[in-house]
Amino acid sequence: MDPSENNTPGSHDEETQGEHKETQSQSNQEEENETVPLIESGAQADAEPKVITENAVRVAFLPPAEEADLPISESLVHGDASYSADDNSSYSDNEADIDQDIDDALDEGYMGMECTLERGFSLNEAAIARDLRYERYDEVAVKYERSHSFSKYQPSLKHFIPVRKSSAEKDEMPLDSTGLYGFVSYSWITSLMWKAYKKGLKEEDVPICSKYDMCDYNTDRFEAMWNEEVKRKGKEGASLQRVVWRFLRTRLIMALTFFMITLIMGFVGPTIFMRFLITWLSTDEPVTTGMIWTAGLIFSEFIRIIIFGVVWSISYRTGVRLRAACLGLVYKKLMRMSSLGNKSIGEVINLFANDAQRIYDFVVLGPLIIGGPVVAIGGVIYILWLLGPWALFGMLTFLLFYPFQYGISRLTGYLRRRTVTVTDERVRMMNELLTCVKLIKMYAWEKSFTSSITEIRKRERHLLEKSAYVQSISLAMAPTVPVIAAIVTFLAHIGAGYNLTAAQAWSFSGLSGQIHFGMDCITYCLVSIREGQVSLERCKSILLMDELEPYLKTPQEPDTAVVLDQATLAWDAVSSFKKKKKKKRRNKKDGITPADQLMPKVVDLKHIDVLFDLCLSIKKGELIAVCGSVGAGKSSFISALLGHMRLQSGEVYLQGTCAYVGQQAWIMNASFRENILMGEAFDAKRYYRVIYACNLTQDVGAMPAGDFTEIGERGINLSGGQKQRLSLARALYANRDIYLLDDPLSAVDAHVGSHIFQWVIKGALRNKTTVFVTHQLQYLPLCDRVVYLREGKIAELGTHSILMEDNKEYAGLYRTHMETVENQEKESKTEETDAGGRQRQDSVISGGSSLNGYQKNSPEKSPVKEVKKKPEDGQLITEEKLEKGDIPLSTYNWYIKAAGGYIISTLVIFTFAANVGSTAFSSWWLSMWLSAGSGNTEVVVGNGTVISDNIADNPDLFMYQTVYGCLILVILGTSLIRGFAFMKTTLKASSSMHDQVFVKVFRSPMSFFDTTPSGRIINIFSRDMDEVDVRVPMTMETFLQNIWLITSSLVFVCLVFPHFLPFLVVLAILFLFIRSIFRIGIRDFKRMENVSRSPMYSHVSTTVNGLATINAYGKQEMFTKKFMVLFDENTCVFFLFNCAMRWLAIRLDLLALLVMSITAILSLILRGSVEASFAGLALAYAAQLSGIFQYTVRLSTETEARFTSVQRISNYTKCLASEAPAIIESKRPDPNWPKYGRISYRNVQLKYRPDTPLVLKGITFDIDSLEKIGVVGRTGSGKSSLGVALFRLVELAGGSVRIDGVDISDLGLEDLRSRLSIIPQDPVLFIGTVRYNLDPFEKYTDEAVWSALEQTYMKEKIANLPLKLNAPVVENGENFSVGERQLMCMARALLRNNKILFLDEATAAIDTETDSKIQRTLQEAFKACTMITIAHRLNTVMACSRILVLDDGKVVEFDTPRNLMANPHSAFAKMVAAAESSIPL
Repeated sequence: MDPSENNTPGSHDEETQGEHKETQSQSNQEEENETVPLIESGAQADAEPKVITENAVRVAFLPPAEEADLPISESLVHGDASYSADDNSSYSDNEADIDQDIDDALDEGYMGMECTLERGFSLNEAAIARDLRYERYDEVAVKYERSHSFSKYQPSLKHFIPVRKSSAEKDEMPLDSTGLYGFVSYSWITSLMWKAYKKGLKEEDVPICSKYDMCDYNTDRFEAMWNEEVKRKGKEGASLQRVVWRFLRTRLIMALTFFMITLIMGFVGPTIFMRFLITWLSTDEPVTTGMIWTAGLIFSEFIRIIIFGVVWSISYRTGVRLRAACLGLVYKKLMRMSSLGNKSIGEVINLFANDAQRIYDFVVLGPLIIGGPVVAIGGVIYILWLLGPWALFGMLTFLLFYPFQYGISRLTGYLRRRTVTVTDERVRMMNELLTCVKLIKMYAWEKSFTSSITEIRKRERHLLEKSAYVQSISLAMAPTVPVIAAIVTFLAHIGAGYNLTAAQAWSFSGLSGQIHFGMDCITYCLVSIREGQVSLERCKSILLMDELEPYLKTPQEPDTAVVLDQATLAWDAVSSFKKKKKKKRRNKKDGITPADQLMPKVVDLKHIDVLFDLCLSIKKGELIAVCGSVGAGKSSFISALLGHMRLQSGEVYLQGTCAYVGQQAWIMNASFRENILMGEAFDAKRYYRVIYACNLTQDVGAMPAGDFTEIGERGINLSGGQKQRLSLARALYANRDIYLLDDPLSAVDAHVGSHIFQWVIKGALRNKTTVFVTHQLQYLPLCDRVVYLREGKIAELGTHSILMEDNKEYAGLYRTHMETVENQEKESKTEETDAGGRQRQDSVISGGSSLNGYQKNSPEKSPVKEVKKKPEDGQLITEEKLEKGDIPLSTYNWYIKAAGGYIISTLVIFTFAANVGSTAFSSWWLSMWLSAGSGNTEVVVGNGTVISDNIADNPDLFMYQTVYGCLILVILGTSLIRGFAFMKTTLKASSSMHDQVFVKVFRSPMSFFDTTPSGRIINIFSRDMDEVDVRVPMTMETFLQNIWLITSSLVFVCLVFPHFLPFLVVLAILFLFIRSIFRIGIRDFKRMENVSRSPMYSHVSTTVNGLATINAYGKQEMFTKKFMVLFDENTCVFFLFNCAMRWLAIRLDLLALLVMSITAILSLILRGSVEASFAGLALAYAAQLSGIFQYTVRLSTETEARFTSVQRISNYTKCLASEAPAIIESKRPDPNWPKYGRISYRNVQLKYRPDTPLVLKGITFDIDSLEKIGVVGRTGSGKSSLGVALFRLVELAGGSVRIDGVDISDLGLEDLRSRLSIIPQDPVLFIGTVRYNLDPFEKYTDEAVWSALEQTYMKEKIANLPLKLNAPVVENGENFSVGERQLMCMARALLRNNKILFLDEATAAIDTETDSKIQRTLQEAFKACTMITIAHRLNTVMACSRILVLDDGKVVEFDTPRNLMANPHSAFAKMVAAAESSIPL
């Protein structure tokens, strides 16, 4: 067969026409004997084109004769014997030919799907490289094995071998094979830093995560310890913090031991060597003595720097291991649950986004808190010895600081917990917004959602401000405490009449640098500990959630598949009242919208029974149909068999493996093929048979990269029917024993549904046990038995014929259905004229715009045509751009403007200068005082007078004391002013940035949401906002403070030793050289870390949404493995970023050591020419420089690295395109517009994105007032695009649409969309209350809302809920059935009562009886409306005023149903005829 011949529009019509000219008997004969394979071999390519009918599909799947014992791959699509007695003989005759045809087609590469490429996820070279990289993790990984021997420490102890030869592979983490020198100096990362400087870093340059830091290894170890803890202490008594201690205690003790050595070295330097050196400066001792003290000072500082590097080396790895272990365990816990219970998706994503960092900080910074007490105790002892008991007054300052810091930390922890709750709420709301963004835009509900997000953000900012002020006081006070302590100590000492020498004063000041460090430790460590504890508690709350108790048992009878024995089952339901009222009152006090007040903040779990006393036994190979009205418990029945509910009483037995097709298909963001395979091995023949069986042949053929085409998140670029058939294909390919199908035919038309029922449910699954939930009663006579559910109980059970004889409720329902079944089947929902019977493309809501664009590439291409397609053509999701080079000045400029402008920012910077200047001035004043000495005062000694050497005898003592004492108030005042001013401006900046990026993202066109994963957007609003809210201000505050400290230090050194200036120039050049080179690597690592988070968040979100499917297929291990790899990728760059910072720090510390060395040597050389008091001042500040200099340079790099988050937000704000304005004041329509509802399309041309072809090609038609229009057409004909054009989801490429004579392109989007109504195919409910879902703006009275619910038959259901209209609706509306959700969406449209209604097959998940009632409601309630219905059930179309037939984006026919049916050659008449042939007999 020549594929091209079968694909022109003309040939298609001719074939169909020819087909229907034949008599019914000929059709029946063909049904038995037609042997045309769907795939032709090469030898048949020149043959005449043949009609590809459903019969051809049947023959294409010929199974071997012995199919009963063969797997699904061989028995696929085997028709039931009841259809034709000759089927088996037909199969046997043609089996060999068909198999040969399929083999030949596979060899040639069917539909561009090269079978040699079995990597379904790979769309391009980058993706293939990424897959290969992921595979390396399996090769490198080591499995955790419990060991009590000392050998478990061997990998870590090897780092203490002085030099080791690297034996690692090029792509493995070099740290694992480094020796002591590399471990201490971080030289193992040098090659990466150089590469970053020369070429910039790419993904492939980064080594894979160390095998000892991998998520899998650490999770297994942590899980073993956690299980032991729970076993030993029980769930209530289990302590996650105790498990954390066991997990890291050895490494922690080692790190703290080394940290103690650094503290000792830091203490010895100023207290011994510096004091003796300053004393030596004012004596006549030999130079060698001075040289010994100088060498000792330099050596002690050198040892401190080196050992401190070891501390960080150990702590960084400990931190990433605990981080991986905690979150890996949380993910594994999620895998063992069927739902999140009282947790939201936003809360879970926030856990992975923000709590990961806090757990890491908890390990890295928390233990350093011991530095504060150690330094304080050492300092007290030393000062008592040095200055006597009066010094205790100064020590009181330190001692008082501890309870102050403790109070601050408690307050910080409390505020953090409150902030996290609000942040969770915001992220959850953002996640919901992104999930439902198309619907929100079409309803013009942006204001409501913007208001909700704004209110939540306002509360979050309020708490952030409180937290920031508290932390700012803490940060501002910490560096001033040593200075104030020195002032109090010296004043008390001198006031008591004691002398104070330069050696004593500057030895104490040098020590105050160490005390300062200890105070900083307390500040940061307490914050890290409190936040870490909060994060661990959040992890624990998930780990302690009740898992579902496994209740499925194996039946004793070998031929039994399923047994329910008096089984009563319940769901975990949420309750938003009774508990934690205090918290709710507090939330109200914070100021929230009325809608928010109704939204449940705190939810408790309870169990609600939904299935009662079920008794049923299903034999192997039996086909059981389950039917019942909306909310009867049909989906719960399926969940009960999956083991996803709670068994309250009775027994449930199940034998064999399960495949599950949910009522709402769950689709992964992966290739089409990967969605079907779902981790199974690729078997080409089995795979293509599944494609045919599920009627996906043409779908795949029309995709730009065949089955390598990427499917967006939630199947955004597939229609509802395509998603359902893809889900069915996944189940079929899985080849399981029991098939649980939850209304799989609801989203497909009758023709396709009939095909799937015959060739999948009755064919491929003929020897499988199948439980088939459906509302389509025409299939029930063909099932072995029928279960009729009513209110969660089995009301009737038996064969269809017996139930009809019983003449009870089921029989009545079926007869009601049969009154209209002929119309419903003859006038079925089919829209395609080809016998493949394709499901319509892209419903306006469920389908995304993108694939519609794909279809237009080759709208008439046959599935058999061999087209070479590049995998990269099918890439939908855009790669996240990895920024290169410096952070542009425009980013800093944007941040400054967001903070209030240049004047405000300059004033804030000067508050830092005033604060640091006051502390520096206190030191200078002390030097002046020490230099003045006694002021040449003579004192009587014995019988004579001598000049005193005691500064207490200075005649100006009062002046010196007064000025020195007043500086305490100045320092405290400037500290507080600085803290408040800085935090106010930075929070103003972050809030302004959040508001800007939120508005920009929300106002983006739909194409942005189609091509951008939600994980990437959530990354902006969770982790990046957390960086800007908390991390950037903290880093920047310390950085600005230290800049001024360094400036004052260098000024003092240069004033005392002008000879230092030439050295300073050289050192400055060295500093700038190192920083300029290696900040590039640090910045690149940070950018990579930012980008590596998004896939992880997306994966977590996908997992949570698909828990039921993942558990049903037993794919927990596959998804856990994928998560582990994604987490390891993030861990790797996160670890390298931190190590790169420390690499820079240790080198800058060594350079800063040169500053102190040069100062000490200069004081040695210039003894006598410089006063000891000023030499001591220079030495004290030079010693202080050693720590501060590197820290500040590192902070500047870290600040720049953290500004990548600002840059990302800035890029979104500046680069995203926006939709048209919501309201254009000069073009506002009349309040009553549209008055008549006339719609006019004039030469309308539409394309979804600039790089896609036209989907509407100059269509022109008019719709009169109050007309009811049905829209039909084959896949990709442009039906849904009419709605896209009408709602202006995409702006027209040409032409115009007018409503009541008004060009809609002139109007604001809110004015347009708020005047239109849509009832979507996929029902969408938001978190909140029932009333909030129906009326978010609170425009309507309760009576109107109840009336709408009554018309949609939901009044009784809502009235029976405890809170009625204020009853909670959980995420995705999971506490309502799909049918109930659809009815609520209908009530929403009834309330709006607009003049124009767009109906997008809104009754798919509703039972027939309710559907007929709804149809009457629609006819009555919308009598005064213009209605456009995208046809799915043709009985609704036949009742329309006129029918619009589209093909290839053009109008083919537009006339009344009567006129179109009168012409047998009309496209519409052919569709009806084609539908008739597909009705089950």
